[in-house]
Amino acid sequence: FWLKVFRSQAVLSRSARRLLQVSAMVNIPKSRNTYCRKCKKHQPHKVSQYKTGKKTGKAQGDRRYEKKQKGFGGQTKPVFHKKAKTTKKIVLKLEC
Repeated sequence: FWLKVFRSQAVLSRSARRLLQVSAMVNIPKSRNTYCRKCKKHQPHKVSQYKTGKKTGKAQGDRRYEKKQKGFGGQTKPVFHKKAKTTKKIVLKLEC
């Protein structure tokens, strides 16, 4: 049983990915004493960093985008360039 502490979402550019690799090396304590909803009391939890799973490309949005991109005509959807944030919040998994 684990909880997600922080949540973040964004499509990363190459420079942002580099910054994330640097910020991923943050010293986090291996255990944390916090409330467990299952046990209904404070207990030590094992802390680990959440990693996103491999993208399959079978989601509806991905299929729609690939179909729209097919053929001639170049880029069909706007590409976001005005990224403001340089670092991302790290998602932590807490295991009782």
